[in-house]
Amino acid sequence: MKFDIKLDYTIDDFQAYWQAFLRKKTEPERVSTKQMAGLGVFFLAAGMLTWAVMKSVTMTVLEIILGVILLVGSRRAAKPQSLSYSRWTRQMWKKHQAAGELYNCCFTEDGVWIHDCKSDHRYDYAALEALWEDESRFYLVLSTRLGAYVLRKNAFSQGTPEGLPAFWQSMTGKTVQRVKQVQKSR
Repeated sequence: MKFDIKLDYTIDDFQAYWQAFLRKKTEPERVSTKQMAGLGVFFLAAGMLTWAVMKSVTMTVLEIILGVILLVGSRRAAKPQSLSYSRWTRQMWKKHQAAGELYNCCFTEDGVWIHDCKSDHRYDYAALEALWEDESRFYLVLSTRLGAYVLRKNAFSQGTPEGLPAFWQSMTGKTVQRVKQVQKSR
């Protein structure tokens, strides 16, 4: 059995990788936009109440500033993420474009072959770390040192995405791991 996957990446592939793996490690849990807006209104009201009861200019100004910051932040966080790519995604996309074209990834009985414009690389299954999966992609993790390849399920030119997990397990003894979706805080 043989699986051949074209590696014609788009910037969305890098964004999917960032959201699936890197974002979880680098970004702390966020407060939802509703909670942020609620806190903004609370601090605005607290500022007005402070002024009415205590006549403290300093406390009133600080609470109103905090309220405005939270309200503006909730508006920015409510904008659709799909319209903007992360900084990491944009940087990796530029590096990918400058590095030269990747052609395909091929799973065979002998190992995994990655063909690009510069050379062909063969990896033994024992040297591969993991194969992750979400709804539209597989993520082949070579090692923490060597990185990963994004394998789109709609880019299979030989074999099927449904058959790859069983083949992977027969060759490595490891199961394909599901990517936990990032919970949106909106």
